[in-house]
Amino acid sequence: MISERAKNGFKNLLSRCLEESLRSSAYPAWTMEPLADAKEIGNRQFIMLTVSSYDFRMVVLLHFSRNEPSLKYVADTLQLAPGAMEQSRFDDYLSEVGNTFCGAYKRELGKFFPHLGMSTPNMLAAESLSYVKTWPVEFETHLRAHDEDQAQFFGSLYIASTGDIDFDPQELSNPVEEVETGALEMF
Repeated sequence: MISERAKNGFKNLLSRCLEESLRSSAYPAWTMEPLADAKEIGNRQFIMLTVSSYDFRMVVLLHFSRNEPSLKYVADTLQLAPGAMEQSRFDDYLSEVGNTFCGAYKRELGKFFPHLGMSTPNMLAAESLSYVKTWPVEFETHLRAHDEDQAQFFGSLYIASTGDIDFDPQELSNPVEEVETGALEMF
């Protein structure tokens, strides 16, 4: 069972990690909007990654469209002309964004749950989304990320638990100050 405060923590973490992974010098500001359900995302391709522990399995998705604003976002971030970008560069870049997105999520959850494993990114067709719900999903949340140039991406999180999950999301928003120790002295 997933506690309400853990659900809030998962939602906040989804927003923060998606924004962090999309941000670049060309696109420094993103607006995050929670969605009521996955139907608002529409029929889009997605990049799927998983994070697993002894107590839960989660699927993290980055949904996207191959449209002009998305192509412009990737081209601008890679400092390429949109027409000069090959499809493989687009796919590779978004796979890396998905990997960064899920990796940031795993890093933050690692503060509360030891022994987490993470998969590699898989790019899937929109039709594959129906298979995500074939396992017992206990909690899901979705959000839309968009910028001023109309680029938009969507993040989804699906969680199945095998035990009780509870953590204080406030601990995520108040990182511990790093203390300098063992400074190396050069002669």
